[in-house]
Amino acid sequence: MNNIKEIRAVDSLERFHFIPEWAKKKRMKQADIVRSTGADKGVVSRWFNEGVVPKDEYLVKLAVIFGTDISGLFRHPDEERIAQLLRGRSAAERQKAIEMLELLFKDNDPAGVQNLNQRAVSR
Repeated sequence: MNNIKEIRAVDSLERFHFIPEWAKKKRMKQADIVRSTGADKGVVSRWFNEGVVPKDEYLVKLAVIFGTDISGLFRHPDEERIAQLLRGRSAAERQKAIEMLELLFKDNDPAGVQNLNQRAVSR
């Protein structure tokens, strides 16, 4: 039940994906996405401006374009980078990384670090 706050926080967002953030990180404009995916410009505009979730065929193309997997499109690119660094690591390595992050952020956001710790342990 600890993740209820997270779920409600997500429910309050206007969109569930981070396609605009991925595009910005890759220095791509909507027109670049239109050309790369073959999607109509109105469809791409709705992804960016209305939070519409792309159809599966476009999710696959977007993941390839941005160099992530489909689930990465639903995480901020910076969070995905951290997830990529932890992927495939042993439990001991993940715990060491968590401890280092806790030291780094101990004065800034204890609740956020605790939440990060819970997520990493559950993987």
